[in-house]
Order: sequence, then C-alpha cells, then structure tokens
Amino acid sequence: MDLRNEDLPATLQAFDLQDNKEIFIAEQIVNSQAEIETFTSRYAGKLIKATKFPAKQVNSYATTSPEYRKAKTSSTSIVMIIIILIIVALVIYGFSTGWIQEKLNIKV
Repeated sequence: MDLRNEDLPATLQAFDLQDNKEIFIAEQIVNSQAEIETFTSRYAGKLIKATKFPAKQVNSYATTSPEYRKAKTSSTSIVMIIIILIIVALVIYGFSTGWIQEKLNIKV
C-alpha cells in the first residue's frame, strides 16, 4: 500500500471478513511509508482501509505522542514518601517514650 506524502499522517485500520461482515482488528496512525509497510505486513491477508488523519487533530496528536509528551510527576510517589515519613516519626516517638520496648518486652 502506497500513500502520498500529502496524505500523511493517515489512519490504517485492519478488518477480518467473516460472513460478509467486517470485524475490526486493529488501528494505527502512521506518519511514514515504513510504518505503512510494517502495518500491512503484520496484517497481511486482512482488509486494510486507510483514511486521512483529520487536520484539526494533527497538532493534538503530535503533542501527545511519546516523543513529545512531558514527564508528569507522580502523586503516588509523593503519597508514599509522606507515609514513610509518618511511620519513621511514629517509630522514633515510640522508642523515645519507651512504648515500643514495653510492648515488645525489649530491655535496653
């Protein structure tokens, strides 16, 4: 399958034909002829349809692709750090008051 450079990026869709019905298998947005060849070889023998990617979505696609995606800070790591600090503070407080030694029968 060959597409002109004016038609890129394009959306390729693979379908399987069963009982005169098209069953959707896969979809991929391609930006080069090499990506088109990879997709068509992966789904050889299937019905492949190509549509031009909408112009208004090209800019949003470029900013959300993995190459352009900004790293996000994980709120999970911040929560885990806070929980660990609280546990450490409780252990220090427990040892300083003697509560841990009393409950665990530790003689210091």
